[in-house]
Amino acid sequence: MRLDALPERILFIGGGFISFEFGHIAARAGSKVCIIDRGERPLKGFDADLVERLVARGEEVGVQLRRRTSLKAIEKDGTGFLVTVETDNKTRDLRADLVVHGAGRVPAIDRLDLAAANVEAGDKGVEVNAYLQSTSNPKIYAAGDAADTRGAPLTPVAVFEGKVAASNMLKGNRTKPDYAGVPSAVFTVPELTRVGMLEEEAREAGHDIRVVENDTGDWYSNLRVGESCAATKVIIDNESDTILGAHLLGPEYGEIINFFGLAIRLGLTTSDLKKMVSVYPSVGSDLGSMLS
Repeated sequence: MRLDALPERILFIGGGFISFEFGHIAARAGSKVCIIDRGERPLKGFDADLVERLVARGEEVGVQLRRRTSLKAIEKDGTGFLVTVETDNKTRDLRADLVVHGAGRVPAIDRLDLAAANVEAGDKGVEVNAYLQSTSNPKIYAAGDAADTRGAPLTPVAVFEGKVAASNMLKGNRTKPDYAGVPSAVFTVPELTRVGMLEEEAREAGHDIRVVENDTGDWYSNLRVGESCAATKVIIDNESDTILGAHLLGPEYGEIINFFGLAIRLGLTTSDLKKMVSVYPSVGSDLGSMLS
């Protein structure tokens, strides 16, 4: 967004990445921020316990979350907006100087006239096979947000899918995208990150797991930047001692999650990770302690 001045009151629609990231920026810059979300749980792809910690931290800095709240109407009201919402079957009006749509996105492929090339597509994008090749027109390949794949709608995923698609176009269908160990992050303050399985996903998949949880708010790396809202949850397979999932909330944890992503991708054990010697006092030096 490009604004000439910071609005006093901002309302975000949807409890996802965009609303939380921009909401935290705006609140810390001085705006009164309200996020409305239709569900009980925002940021559904992330660990529920860490999400609740982030929500509480957001409230401390001025980010109000209204759960179970759906948008009913928006009207221009002078220089601002009158927003009608419904919570638990009760309607009320909220006032805002700016309303931001953060309720998700869809592939921008309608204007491509894909039907003319016999390219089938759905709500999630072009229908492709394991090689990112159109299932209805083998001359067409698609990647990133434009393709219906297992990959998350993230920039790095779109980049490596694009490389896979280009390689297959030039050399024939030899390469499939590997989604193992791809991390994601919500760049709030503090950052919320994840890679691999959630705890419930690991249990449902039949893994014998141990869950290592730490409140890291009083660790030196967080004390030195004045951020006490920090915690970690690491999901470990008991049989192989490998990382199944890692979920981190804390300052600069968007960097540490990359180490966990690499560990998952390469099949490293917790013993392997604990052998790593890190620069001190960097945030990365905390990684070993997050495993015990």
